[in-house]
Amino acid sequence: MTRQQILTFIAMGIGIGVIAVDIASVNVALPAIEKDFTTTVDTVQWVVNGYALSFGVLMVTCGRIADTFGRRKAFFLGLTVFALASLVGGLANTASVLIGARVVQGVGAALLWPSIIGIIYSAVSEEQKGFAVGLMLGSAGVGNAAGPLVGGVLTEFATWRWVLFVNVPLCIAAGFLTYLEVPKQKVEEGKKYVDYLGILTVSISLVSLMYALNMSTTWGWTSYKTISLLVLFAVVMFLFVRLERRTEEALIPPDVMSNLPFMMQSTTMFAVIPALFGLLLYMPQYFEKFFGYSPLLSGASLVPMLLMFAVMSPVSGKIYGRMGQRYTIFTGMLLILLGTIIIIVFGFGGGFYGFLPGLLISGVGFGFAVPSITTAAVGSVRESRTSLAGGIVYMFQLVGGALGLAIVTTIFTDVAKSDAARRITSSGLVLSEKHQADVLDFVLGSGSKATLISDFGASRLSDLMPHIQHSYVMGLKYGLGFAAVIVAIGAFVAISPIGKKRKTGSA
Repeated sequence: MTRQQILTFIAMGIGIGVIAVDIASVNVALPAIEKDFTTTVDTVQWVVNGYALSFGVLMVTCGRIADTFGRRKAFFLGLTVFALASLVGGLANTASVLIGARVVQGVGAALLWPSIIGIIYSAVSEEQKGFAVGLMLGSAGVGNAAGPLVGGVLTEFATWRWVLFVNVPLCIAAGFLTYLEVPKQKVEEGKKYVDYLGILTVSISLVSLMYALNMSTTWGWTSYKTISLLVLFAVVMFLFVRLERRTEEALIPPDVMSNLPFMMQSTTMFAVIPALFGLLLYMPQYFEKFFGYSPLLSGASLVPMLLMFAVMSPVSGKIYGRMGQRYTIFTGMLLILLGTIIIIVFGFGGGFYGFLPGLLISGVGFGFAVPSITTAAVGSVRESRTSLAGGIVYMFQLVGGALGLAIVTTIFTDVAKSDAARRITSSGLVLSEKHQADVLDFVLGSGSKATLISDFGASRLSDLMPHIQHSYVMGLKYGLGFAAVIVAIGAFVAISPIGKKRKTGSA
């Protein structure tokens, strides 16, 4: 690998690391933000949701912009937007200003991610592409693993504001290296046409879907709000597809939209992500609620899985070049399935170390599957479309994660709630409506053990806690069981001939 390639990787790695660390570290800082602004968890959750919404919705648009107008330009613009929004967010004096800054940060991230994928993919030879994408996604895995630790340390020993301020010098460093060492990338030839109608329709559609999925656990799936947003998503997405087929200069050109191998690999990402998102959300909560871990320690409990993800990502790129996409992706998904089953069957019988084998195996599986799916998908389109392809794949990842997590959460909530009611009733314990609500808030929400001690006293709570823990475990087993079934289906699709890679450049 040449000096220029190494420095390109470093610059792009910093860009990916900034995005990955930011996502994970801000989650840890939410309680401090909530306290600082004297607001509620319902409001402060939009510090995360607002960022994820703009990031996911604009991914396709920003990928096409990068391919059309230049990936270096899109990367510089993304760094600038991300750094300025981080600065404004760190200086925010109200929750509304912070949430607005986070939404703008999401715009910067949406410009960065597809331009990084396009730059990296174009900077190496065909034989190096799997390794290159694996290395970049490994950087994301390192960032995700470091995020909870960085967020915890900065929040505890400085202030939550430094979780955002730290992005500024990192963006400057990435921009400086890119300016000096990263060459201009190939862009689409011909007229620079912007499909404004396509951008409008796909944005409305994806906003409707993402917002519905984010709020489904609060509103319920049968709420008219949830149903209305899902209907709006379906109708506008249908309109978007019809409009896109009528022009060669569409936001998603016909050669991409009709590319079956590309769409198959993008769809396969749906099968991988629910398991990952489920583990990332519920395992730290379990450790915190029932093992007494601090938020920092509960976040650190996922570091083994995320480090395996990071370490195996570049390794999978080498194996991808030898085994091919089908067997590499299939192997990864089998490992995810095995790890998830081990967690479900053996993890809940003891302490943290009972979960460790399943977490490690799952991490290896994610390290094989996610980079290989990305490489296979991006490799199915011609080089001038790689940023758009990278954006679409990541959009599928975010939407798949939101959808999968919403279903996992619904299953978890229904099973845990019914199990808690049944066990408490059969044990002969009589609880007031307030006490029942506090128990369910602890199992399903952000309720604290201190509230339960205040309600029942330490002695009575010790009799009640096994029932509460059993309800949580049952809900989580069924939720992760759903994710495991989806992974198994995805593994079958991955090994089937229909997902076989089309020759690069044929799109």
